[in-house]
Amino acid sequence: MSSLFVGDEDGEEYTLHDRDDSIILENPIESEKEIKDDSNLEPSIPINYEDSNTTIYQTREICCSLPLRFHQEIVEDMLSKDGLLILGRGLGWELVTANLLHALSAPTVILQSNGKEKKTKKSLLILLNSREEEIFKLSEDLTELRWIDKRNEDTNESGFDHPPLITIGGDSMTVDKRKRVYENGGIVSVTSRILVVDLLSGVVQPNDITGLFILHAEKVKETSNESFIINLYRDVNDWGFVKAVSDEPESFTGFTPLATKLKVLRLSNVFLWPRFHVEVSSSLNFRGKNLPNRQKQELERRRFVTEINTKLSYKMNKIQSAILSCIQACLLELKRHNPLLVTEYWDMENIHDSDFVPRIRLSLDSQWHRISWTSKQLVYDLTTLKDLLKYLLILDSLSFYQVVQEIIDLNIKTTGNDSMNVASMSPWLNLDEANTIISYAKERALGKIIVSKSRITIGDENEEEGGNEMAENTQESEIQTEEYNLEELPKWDQLGILLDDIMYEKSQNTANHGPIVIMCSDSKTAKQLSYLISNMKDITNTDSRRKRFSGRKFMVNKLNDYLEWKEFTSLTRKLNSELDMKKQEEISEVNEPERAATPEEELQTSKTFSRGKGHPLSKRRRTRGASAVANVGRLYSGSNKGRTNEAVELDAAIVNKLKEEINEKQLDENPGSGNNSDDNAGGFLVDEDQGQVVDIQDVDYFNEVCEYRTSEIIFENIDKDDQIIIETYNDKTNDSLLQEVSPAYIIMYEPNLSFIRRVEIYQAVNKEYPAKTYFMYYGTSVEEQKHLMRIKKEKDAFTKLIREKATLGKHFESAQDNNKFQLNRNKVVNTRIAGGARFRMEEDEMRVVVDVREFRSSLPNLLYRVGIKVVPCMITVGDYIVSPKICIERKAIPDLISSFKSGRLYSQCEQMFRHYELPTLLIEFDESKSFSFEPFSDLRNYKVNATNPIATKLQQQDIQSKLIMLLISFPKLKIIWSSSPYETAQIFLELKANQEEPDISAAVAKGVNQSIKISSGEPPLYNDNAIDLIQNIPGINNINYYKVIEKVQSIEELVKLSEDEFTDLIGIENGKKAYKFIHRSVK
Repeated sequence: MSSLFVGDEDGEEYTLHDRDDSIILENPIESEKEIKDDSNLEPSIPINYEDSNTTIYQTREICCSLPLRFHQEIVEDMLSKDGLLILGRGLGWELVTANLLHALSAPTVILQSNGKEKKTKKSLLILLNSREEEIFKLSEDLTELRWIDKRNEDTNESGFDHPPLITIGGDSMTVDKRKRVYENGGIVSVTSRILVVDLLSGVVQPNDITGLFILHAEKVKETSNESFIINLYRDVNDWGFVKAVSDEPESFTGFTPLATKLKVLRLSNVFLWPRFHVEVSSSLNFRGKNLPNRQKQELERRRFVTEINTKLSYKMNKIQSAILSCIQACLLELKRHNPLLVTEYWDMENIHDSDFVPRIRLSLDSQWHRISWTSKQLVYDLTTLKDLLKYLLILDSLSFYQVVQEIIDLNIKTTGNDSMNVASMSPWLNLDEANTIISYAKERALGKIIVSKSRITIGDENEEEGGNEMAENTQESEIQTEEYNLEELPKWDQLGILLDDIMYEKSQNTANHGPIVIMCSDSKTAKQLSYLISNMKDITNTDSRRKRFSGRKFMVNKLNDYLEWKEFTSLTRKLNSELDMKKQEEISEVNEPERAATPEEELQTSKTFSRGKGHPLSKRRRTRGASAVANVGRLYSGSNKGRTNEAVELDAAIVNKLKEEINEKQLDENPGSGNNSDDNAGGFLVDEDQGQVVDIQDVDYFNEVCEYRTSEIIFENIDKDDQIIIETYNDKTNDSLLQEVSPAYIIMYEPNLSFIRRVEIYQAVNKEYPAKTYFMYYGTSVEEQKHLMRIKKEKDAFTKLIREKATLGKHFESAQDNNKFQLNRNKVVNTRIAGGARFRMEEDEMRVVVDVREFRSSLPNLLYRVGIKVVPCMITVGDYIVSPKICIERKAIPDLISSFKSGRLYSQCEQMFRHYELPTLLIEFDESKSFSFEPFSDLRNYKVNATNPIATKLQQQDIQSKLIMLLISFPKLKIIWSSSPYETAQIFLELKANQEEPDISAAVAKGVNQSIKISSGEPPLYNDNAIDLIQNIPGINNINYYKVIEKVQSIEELVKLSEDEFTDLIGIENGKKAYKFIHRSVK
């Protein structure tokens, strides 16, 4: 056993013993420390140091489950120093986090009260930025670590009287309960908003917190609540620890991202562990030193990853090339329209990045209201084309054709004279490559092909007698029938062959214990594969004797979905066309002069997008892709009569013939089944000799099956070796999947970098019984390029961070350092006494009462950083109480629009005028967008067509008119226009220059109905949306709705009230109105 002595920055010493697969942490007895007397900061349990024999810190051994060496080194580094840990994707940050939390939460302090009674206080660790799935996984890991921890055996305590990880989330837990949780100590996962409020209101003191552990550190920003918590913690507590973890190095972007993030986290150390780290590579690479050569070769063979490079079909390759050409054309056009906003990122090399379009949109956001409608449409088109690239590889040919047809239906608009408005279409649809996409998508799915089949004719039995004579009259002839193409994905055949080989290998080698795990990208693909595997048919070529697997039955069944989709889309298209006609008539009547003077109704594009638009296609020119592409030219004809934009009509005779063939094959394979066809016939499920079973780990799929196919479900025990488990890639659960399932074979149906690393860790841990791994991908496709791009992007990100770390300066910090904004208050605070104004010094404390619901925004954090004390309270009137006279209602742009729509802003202004002298409306804009009304039209509730700027102007005027109506209703209402939260914080300083400090109790009491009480004694929490809803019910108004919310707790209870209860509650007349309205039957 080797030991390592480590000392941290605060002088606390640890001894780490390395045993096989565990690290043991010892914390020696510390000498008594001088405690500074601070009357304002008292621990939750008083400490008495008079008894020198009392052991404050006990010696403990902590067992950590860390099987790989590089995990052990990471834990050693993180325990010895505070810092930011950046791991490569899939390298097991969950395991590292669980062991760190277990080790850090282990020390307990023995406190002595009044010299007699001794109490044990556990360390209080706060876990931030954790998701629900991560909390569940960490709780399981911490419970397991408890079991293996030897201190539970040394002491008589069971250690399981309370959960290892306590979660505080939402508003369900009261203040008293939260305070008790903090006092008991342990690991507490709490949302950032709740912890900020608890720290500011004194529910938990910073000195009572042992440390902060922050997950997903890449999401912590300067204005986030996590940064607010760190500042509140470090301003008071300088002895506790702060540790942060991230597994997304690509998110650290910008100028000096590492230094910026360390400044926000108030850390000075960073630990970088990429996949190419020497220790990581040595831990994951196989080394069988002491094994015989034969066993070593077998283990190396099983650890070897088999790549299955699947080739795209001819039509898929053509569609992929056409989509890429359309993306390139859209990018070039976007650059031509916005030459001053173009960045180096706008390049075809980056299109495989998942954030490609969002990053382009981010660079355009500041000028979004100024760019042309063509540019906006091009950004939307890039999103559409990126989705098409993804759907091409994962959807079957029929579903992909439906997606393409939906795009056509969405873009093609008809006018009153039965002609098509070509200008309303997306620009990329005018390209020749768009014709290629549409035509080949149609040919892949519903293109008709001629199939030759053999038919056996038998002579009449009455003419000839005897078996031999009948055999002589038997004749075989070939007939040609017409069928739909219904092209299958190339991976389906390869997957069937692979499963067949695995089943054969399992039957020959009994040592391969464990199920088969198939990993795919999403739940839709999982459902597709589950049905496909159970219904796949093996077909052997008579000439080459090569076996292949067909999913023809799956494609034939998809025709029923296509018929339902076609019926639904035709109905919706008819309704939409009628509504569009009415809207166009209304706009043309109201704004006919403006429409005539507006040149922007058509998208302004270059000649690249104008081929075939405005003039007929050349008949002499040979169209690439033969007649299939040429036929799409009629799509852009001026008349609807010659246009072929409608979805393909199915031939009923062909569909019925395909279904009959499928049923006949099932009857041939299952002659005893009669007419009742088994959906699992012919697939892997019905192989009774080997007993193979498909086990789908998908809750939605299971519920769907239970609902529609309950009679077909058979519940029986499935042997583990016979299971085929289909799972989706999920970074939250895949870490534990492999360890729990222990598969013998792993098939990655689609590439995923994070899961590949998890497989490597699984293989390194299970050296004796590694799983055989198969990696499937489409060669020379965007799928392969996207996977390679992710590897390159992560490597480049780590390389940049390593170089920046080498140039980072040494960080020194003292107690006198101030991390708040350095503001010159002489420019803000006026010390002149005029007209009886209150005299204020620059050092005087400023205080603002803030509604607890406002901590979802960044403004409270910025107010604290400019030197204003933030007091969180549950207030009914307003959001910010600046002084006894000034009350501010803050509205961000989306909130302002929704408040106007619901009418809530009028009632809020009425309440402010009822209780305050200077009610103020603060309209706060996003700092990344324009400080004007122009961006309002691009919000979700105000979405318009990119080719109709008239509607946008109308909507802008609508918002302005509503503001004018609000000022007419409340002439004394003050409005503050702020360009960003930073500007708002400066405005608050100016508002408080000569104002008195607000009274907290008065601010809380205003607007509260004293007759309504809740158990905690706090002001009741109101659901504004529910209150707005019940006020719209006839008979319930602003005067009597208080009686209703006192009586019922929800809308469900309200609708269950009888007529007598309504009349007793709000009166006879109002009660009858409300009851009749709720129980009125609508036909």
